[in-house]
Amino acid sequence: MDEFLTDINTSIFKEWLLFQSLDDIKMELSKKDNQVIYLDTLYGHGEIAFFSLNIIQLSVQNTYNNETEFFLHFQMNSLKHAIELFEEMVECLKKLVFKPAVKILLCCSGGLTTSYFASKIKDANDLLDLNYKFEAVGYHKVFDIGNEYDVIMLAPQVSFNYAKMKNIFKDKAIVKIPSIVFAKYDVREMLRLIEKVLQKKRNIQSEEQLIHNFEIPSHKKDKILSVSLYRNKSRIHIAYCLYDENNEVLMGNEIIKNTIQIQDIYDVLDTVFLQYSDIEYVGFSTPGIIINNKVVNSLHIKGLESLDFDNLFQKKYQKKFIVGNDVNTAVVGYFASQNQYSSMTLLFQPTGAYAGAGTIINGKLVKGYQNVAGEVQFLPLGLSDDVLILNKTPEGMLELVSHTITSIISIIGPEAILLSCSLIYDIDELKQEIYKLIPKDYVPNIIKIEDIQKYIILGQMILCALEIPD
Repeated sequence: MDEFLTDINTSIFKEWLLFQSLDDIKMELSKKDNQVIYLDTLYGHGEIAFFSLNIIQLSVQNTYNNETEFFLHFQMNSLKHAIELFEEMVECLKKLVFKPAVKILLCCSGGLTTSYFASKIKDANDLLDLNYKFEAVGYHKVFDIGNEYDVIMLAPQVSFNYAKMKNIFKDKAIVKIPSIVFAKYDVREMLRLIEKVLQKKRNIQSEEQLIHNFEIPSHKKDKILSVSLYRNKSRIHIAYCLYDENNEVLMGNEIIKNTIQIQDIYDVLDTVFLQYSDIEYVGFSTPGIIINNKVVNSLHIKGLESLDFDNLFQKKYQKKFIVGNDVNTAVVGYFASQNQYSSMTLLFQPTGAYAGAGTIINGKLVKGYQNVAGEVQFLPLGLSDDVLILNKTPEGMLELVSHTITSIISIIGPEAILLSCSLIYDIDELKQEIYKLIPKDYVPNIIKIEDIQKYIILGQMILCALEIPD
């Protein structure tokens, strides 16, 4: 679009916003900065910020739990597109007009006794006009849905799993229901216990996770943009970092939305290229098998089941796109951050989904024929149940991961195995299961990884650097 028209459209969009009247949402121009518009509800705060080069940033913060619900930026291209993104933002804010209900999950061995208790608590909740939402579930289902709740309460018969739950659901409040309270179905004491736990949870401040800039040999070449597309819980993320010739981070950010489409990826790229037009190499990390710069049926994101980078991106931007599998890029990133091992395998086993593995042997990434190396979902492991059933509980995951790692050891024999799996928290317990399948002397060091994303971003940048001609 012509620069003059872009300026005009940005000005029109800003004025249009200030004339909007939104039910239950207060919108006003910041008194400190006339380039920022605030949108506030009782439990949400939104900002629309206007920057140079007609870049516009939209964000929504949940003021009740301090979580970022929505974040994106784009360069003004058309009024229609800008209004569509604004409408998405408003839909997100509308969910924060009323106090978000505190979601509480009661868990027992089968779900029957807690279902009765939950119904009694619901009656009290309605009578007292509290803002709690209760559900009851059997222990075997809690790991599948636990992340959707704020508090998980364990009945006495499953309370021995408390330590396990605390390690797996790190950002949730886990509570053991006292036997006397459960036996009497003491609703009043339960409500007191819940309020006490919630107050303690509100006082805990979480630390912000930052992408670490590891010291690795600089390529002394071009700027590299490293992008990662991934799903985290109910939201879709597009994370990116721009590295200069010395591997210093020039800029980085993360787009957060409930749903994405191809235009959202274009918006990220357009914004970065606008500020740094001399970028020639873009690394893009995504789940899936990648053949000839095409991602084959991998993302499980509606509308983005496959991506053809040559047709969708390379022709559009006239830049070199280097596409990497997310687990392959992660193992490259981890490998670059250490100097202890020359061979390693990283196993990423998410809850409720198939696993992937990335392997480096003698300092080189192993991709295999048709890039199928690491697709451990195809291993014939002879398990007691289906993979997608086993990987929903810690017990099932222990069987699945121990068999997968044993297969990796017997076929590849790496010096170290890196594991990213939220349901496996005790590495010693995992090793004991592996020792049942293979002699202890053959089992290498197993290292638990909590944050795989920082290694993905770093690894994708390194894979790009390796592609740059001397």
